[in-house]
Amino acid sequence: MVGKAASLAGRTTLKELAALYERVAVLITTDTGPMHLAAAAGAPVVALFGPTAPWRTGPFGEGHRILRADIACSPCLKRQCDRDHACMTQITVDQVVQAALAVSKGRS
Repeated sequence: MVGKAASLAGRTTLKELAALYERVAVLITTDTGPMHLAAAAGAPVVALFGPTAPWRTGPFGEGHRILRADIACSPCLKRQCDRDHACMTQITVDQVVQAALAVSKGRS
């Protein structure tokens, strides 16, 4: 069953966030500390990578999906972009939806 998405950004403690991650069908995120917390809590993760390198900082464990645009400047490891964030904007909604459906299969 598909439920509604929710954003609790800035509204939980780390313990509360880990407890929530134990219950999600899938977490869609970027390369962040909470992404690693979710993977550690057993949540299936769809991680969107642009300027950072998933082989260096991707989620640990099995069953996660990394999405990134196949462009020459990625990963650049820069905080500022002079290419309109193409590494992120070229990841499509359809790619994210398909990845989320794939990793959430088998979760109740």
